Order: sequence, then structure tokens, then C-alpha cells
Amino acid sequence: MDVNRDNFYDVLPEILNDINNADYVAIDGEFTGILAFDKMNYFDTPAERYKRHYECDRHYLMVQVGLAMVRCLNPTENRYSLKAYNVYLFPENETDAFDFRSKSSSLQFLAANRFDFVQLFLKGIPFVCRTKHLEKLKNSQLTSLTRRNNNRQIPNGNNNNNEKKSETMTNSPKQSEINNLSDADLLKKSMTGFSEVIWKLQESGKPVIGHNVHMDMLHIINQFFTPIPPSYDEYKSIVKSLFPKLIDTKTIASTSIFQNIISNTALNAVYKTIREPSFPACRFETADDFRYASGEHEHTAGYDATCTAVCMTKMMAYIAEKTEFKENPIEHTLINTFIGKLFYMRSFDLKYSDMLNDDDLPDRSCVFYVIHPQTWSTANIREFFSQWNLLSYDRFDLTTHILAVSLKKDTIET
Repeated sequence: MDVNRDNFYDVLPEILNDINNADYVAIDGEFTGILAFDKMNYFDTPAERYKRHYECDRHYLMVQVGLAMVRCLNPTENRYSLKAYNVYLFPENETDAFDFRSKSSSLQFLAANRFDFVQLFLKGIPFVCRTKHLEKLKNSQLTSLTRRNNNRQIPNGNNNNNEKKSETMTNSPKQSEINNLSDADLLKKSMTGFSEVIWKLQESGKPVIGHNVHMDMLHIINQFFTPIPPSYDEYKSIVKSLFPKLIDTKTIASTSIFQNIISNTALNAVYKTIREPSFPACRFETADDFRYASGEHEHTAGYDATCTAVCMTKMMAYIAEKTEFKENPIEHTLINTFIGKLFYMRSFDLKYSDMLNDDDLPDRSCVFYVIHPQTWSTANIREFFSQWNLLSYDRFDLTTHILAVSLKKDTIET
């Protein structure tokens, strides 16, 4: 179901109810720009990679988000309900406005996949960042109170008496009411747009599923909760506190469990693979108006969230079948080994970044930082290291390479 400014408040109760009833919720986002692959380095540590994303991606905007809610109806029959929403997001013109950048290649990519920019700009649902919005609400209420107090007439007389009256106004019941209001109370009294849905998802504690979900989570935190921090450790702490049950289906598809079945872990490839006979048949019950549960709308957030939900369901059903687990597959204990492990793109030796624990950094004694003449090509690098196997390399700049090597078998002393 497409959701925009026209129908948002009509379907909002249904969305919130679906989150309440779901066993897990899959998410996906589309953005006005992303960090280019050539800006990543094969040998980035998680902290170094996060710094690249922080400096680049926090300036872009998530303009479409997909939500797919899955509930197990009968684990024995592998029967599930599935409801998917495709939501257009755009900042309010004046209130809580977001300044953002866009990249031409990203916009062209969206256009090539039939992204509806007219619906985005004219009917995109507004949203607020919680920390910014709360600060603005508190400042606004205090400003209003101060203005009312300043307009009151204080009769001339003893200065001490005037000071007492001023103190009484400053500590008025209205001032106390503002001070005593919780953040939740303040938010309930304001219009927060689509943020209400994301906050409900976070408060529900339900598992949140994404495919290659790092970018989706970065934007969700930045747009709906708090500006992402420059510190990787602080960012991990925020993710852990907000979404302690975050799962990446690309990480699951890359594990040894599926290494002989899933050869390509891109979302559309996994989605095709899990529909083959080697995976258990799962039946999904959907409403007529939830078109993203059928047909192909690749790179539409609602469709990609649906694919992610189906992939998660089928992979967990596969694990349940192989281990003779008869209950709801999402309750399998093996799920705990996947939580918080977000797939790590374009890396020589890192498979995922761990949002819940310290990252397991590999031994890099075989990795060299090589400074060379600017005229050198890759062929020169290979020739210089001819006595070693060149496992992987990445150009750092015009005069430096980072590369990983191993000794050739015929050069190893026995």
C-alpha cells in the first residue's frame, strides 16, 4: 500500500496495529545519495568506514521507507500474514525543516526505477527528529510563558515586593507544568508525522530486519531520533539502545548455513533463490490492496522490504526444518547469533560490523601500506611483490596502495 500525506492519518491506526501484531518488521529505504564504492577502502576498519559514512551520508535524505510486517499464523503449515507499506517522506516546508543534499546519480537511479518524484514533493509525509523537536518544543513553551509574564502589569511599589512577585511568576504553576512534562507528554501534544510510526516500531521491541541494513539504520536514527554522532562507538551505543534486535538478512545469507545454496547475496538474487525447491514452501496471506506482496517493483522501498521479509521468513523456515524446530521459526535460538551483525560491504577480511559487541578485528600482519612513485601502475606493484601472492589491494591515492599478500608455496621453507 502506498502511503502519502493524503491517506497517512487514515491508515496510521492500521499501521500501528500491524506493528503491535507482528512477529518482526522488515524495513528498507531509498535515499537522495549514498557514499560511492570508490570512496570506501577494502581495508577500512569499522570505525574508519563509519567515519566515511558520517562525513557523507548524514547530508542525504531517506525519501522513501518500506515496512513489511510478518506474523506467523501456523508454524506447522508455514503459514504467515504479510502486510507491506510504501511511504513517501519529505520535510515540512517551515516546521522542523531539513536541509539535505542530493546526488545526480542517485536521483537518476530512482528515476530509472520509476520513482514518483511528484508524489514525493507534493505528498511526502513530514517527520521530525526527536531530540531536535523536543528541544524546539521546550524552547517554544518557555518563550510563550516568558512573553505572557512580561506582558503582566506589576504595580509600582516596594522593590522587594516586586522581586517577590516576579519570583512567583517565574515559579508559576504553568512553569512547573512545563518542567514536569515528560518527553513523551510533549511529543503527544505535537504533530510528529511519520516519526510516530518509527518511534512505535522502536518502542515495540520487535525484531527489525533489513537487507544490507547499515544505511537504512543510519538514516532512521539521523532523521527520526538524533543526529548521528562522529564517534563510531557512540553510534553503536545508540543503535544498541534503540534497536537491540536488529538483524541483517545479507549477513544470514552469507553464513556457512547457506554457502552451498545462496551464491549471490544481493537482495533480488536471494529472493529468487529462496523460492527454489531447496527451501520450505511458505504461504503468505495478504490483503488485496497490498500490491507490494506480489509483482516486481525492485528498488521501491515497499517491495524491497517485502522481499526482505520473505527472505527472512524462508531462511528461518529452512533452519527450523533442518533442526526439526516445530515452533515459530523467529523464536529459534540460532537467531541470537545473527542479532546486531550488519553486513560489511567491500572488505578484504571483515564480514560484518557488530552493533552489540566489540568488533572482531582480523589479523592484518600480511597487510602493507606501500608508498611508490606516482608513475607506478598495478603491474609495477605485482612485479615488486612477485615472490608473494597478491591477495587484495586498493589504491589509497596516487602514490600509495594498501595490499594484502601471502607467501607462495614454493617460497615457504619446510
